[in-house]
Amino acid sequence: MEDLLKLISGFAIAIVTSYITVQLSLKRFRAERWWDKKALAYERIIEAFHNSKKFSSEHLDAEYEGGRLSEERDKELRLMSNVAKEEIYKASDIGAFIISEKAIEIISNYQKESSSSNPETWVEHLESDYEIVNKYMKLIISEAKSDLKS
Repeated sequence: MEDLLKLISGFAIAIVTSYITVQLSLKRFRAERWWDKKALAYERIIEAFHNSKKFSSEHLDAEYEGGRLSEERDKELRLMSNVAKEEIYKASDIGAFIISEKAIEIISNYQKESSSSNPETWVEHLESDYEIVNKYMKLIISEAKSDLKS
């Protein structure tokens, strides 16, 4: 009888231990998957900022060297910049359930500042665009690092 009780208690302990282990593993798996989704969302936003900045960066380089970009390269950069800005705007709309509230606020401030900029010359436009995009890209990188640590 005593052996039967030891066997039953050992079996019960094994079942409870297995259940707890599985639950903890599932919780960790979900947390890791969520972290991966957040990291991917931030990566896409940062890449979009980079692609947007490329437009003004390449045009400024050409202006400072006394020339202009080819029409073909200008079209490529304009398309890349437009796609990048759409990606940034999309992130603020649908990324709210993944990225932090502070990141959403940074993107919102970027949208406001970039749309309110009113430079007078082409070079001023390029410089302003570069500075704004660079500023907010650094802010979103900082927030991504902070958010992904938690």
